[in-house]
Order: sequence, then C-alpha cells, then structure tokens
Amino acid sequence: MKIFLSILFCSISLAFAGEVAMTDHPLTEVKGALQIPEGWTSTTESEDGVFVYHFGKGAADAATSITLSVTTKVPERTGQTPGEYAAALIDMSKDEGVSANVLTGDFKGLKSLRSEYDFESDDGKMRAVNIALSNDKSGTLYFFAWQSPINESAELEAIREKILGSAQFDPSF
Repeated sequence: MKIFLSILFCSISLAFAGEVAMTDHPLTEVKGALQIPEGWTSTTESEDGVFVYHFGKGAADAATSITLSVTTKVPERTGQTPGEYAAALIDMSKDEGVSANVLTGDFKGLKSLRSEYDFESDDGKMRAVNIALSNDKSGTLYFFAWQSPINESAELEAIREKILGSAQFDPSF
C-alpha cells in the first residue's frame, strides 16, 4: 500500500509540475508571437533587420534560457537560402559538443532542423537545443537556442517544448 501511495503521489506531483502558467509574448517586429512562462524575463535587440529576443528563467544570468534570432533577407546577407543557412548554422553548432543526429521536419509550414548537444559552463554541465526554422519564400530564418542544466527536469523540458510549440510566425515575413 505504501508503494502504491508513493507512486500515486509522484505521478500527481509530476502532473502538476507540467502545469506552468504561460503568458502571451508578441513579437511585433517580426509579425509573430510565442508564449513564455510567467515570471521569465525578456529583452529584445535589433540591428539592420536582425532581431534577437532573449527569454530567461529569473535573472539575466540564469542558466535556463531561450534565445530567438530572426534574420531577414538571408539570401542578400549570406548568398544562401534560409534553408541552406540554417543547415550551416546547425552544422556549426555540432562543433560545440557531442551532438545527436540532426532531426529534420516541418513546423507550421516552415522547414525545421534540430540539434542537441551538451557542454560545460560556469553553471556546470549544460544541454543546448538549437532549432532552425527557414522560410525560403520570404528569405527569413528563425533560430531558437535553448540552454539549461543537463540534469534538466521533465518540467523544464516540457516548458521548452511549450515555448517552441506556441511560436507563430506570419508566413509572408
């Protein structure tokens, strides 16, 4: 009976851990939006058609964060399509650490590339997840870079996927 109650309690705790309040965050400069957990900080930088959004858990130096870089006019800047540029960026990120295979897919009509790797930092062993979404029709590349402690709980993993899944972008941008 004690084992059953322990399992039940752990299951209930995990279920509630996944219930994080999310808040809408418009990305007006790039005609998009996503949701971030309540209480997370956000900053925005832009220069010459490149927009960078930083979201973090707590203080600016927090170990858990996600950055979204939006680069417009990729062909003019790089001589590559957004898809080719995405592949090059993901390939470069694999040099940062031992990486799993690159996963390809589709995200709401955009070609998606995803890579994960582990690295050492001042905060200890970390996990990085990079996701590139390319819009070859408009010439725009969306690049998400997530980092969190390697012993990332299921709750943080769920938060990352909620943030990514909530992203909405205007296909004409």
